[in-house]
Amino acid sequence: MRDMLKYTAVWAAALLLLTAVPAAAQNTAQPPQPHGNVADLKVTDKDYTLGPKDAKIVLVEYASLTCSHCAQFHTQVLPGLKKEFIDTGKIRYIYRDFPLDRLALGAAMIAQCSGRDTFFGFIETFYESQSNWARAPNPARALAKLARLGGMSQNDFDQCLQNVDIQNEILQQRLQASNDFKVQSTPTVFVNGDRYSGGMSLDQFRTLLNGMISE
Repeated sequence: MRDMLKYTAVWAAALLLLTAVPAAAQNTAQPPQPHGNVADLKVTDKDYTLGPKDAKIVLVEYASLTCSHCAQFHTQVLPGLKKEFIDTGKIRYIYRDFPLDRLALGAAMIAQCSGRDTFFGFIETFYESQSNWARAPNPARALAKLARLGGMSQNDFDQCLQNVDIQNEILQQRLQASNDFKVQSTPTVFVNGDRYSGGMSLDQFRTLLNGMISE
């Protein structure tokens, strides 16, 4: 009788675990709660944007080109967001640099020096190949090679990295994000001013954005 009670207790515990799994799975698409709100993110014509200016929803991302979580967002999440929400005119997306190190700062400068028409192409390439150039024995040389593939000469590459105005503009943007918007890590995403730290899955973004669109 004692053994039967013991096995009954074991099976009951196992049953609880099994029945808990679907409930947890159902919550995986729920976005996390925002960590604060910023009333005015001061969007200007200097920002690098995708999507219509009059979109109901504005998504601002602060990212570092050497951040592996940012690379994951740009390779696994952003393409879906672009196809479903940006290209369809439902949201406006704004990319802002928040360099975590000098290498990320240099890459951000190169992307800006490439010009507005090719900026997002450079950003996409840098994230897709981040594990190669950022961990190369000579990261600057690896970055220069990628820039040449994008049509930038070695001379233009060298001159860009010496451009103090662009460097200061990026650093000022980082300082403003840290001081005014409380950005402390990358990627940090603002959706209509609500701040979300860390990465969200595409399904979580779908749930969040579709809920806002339907309001």
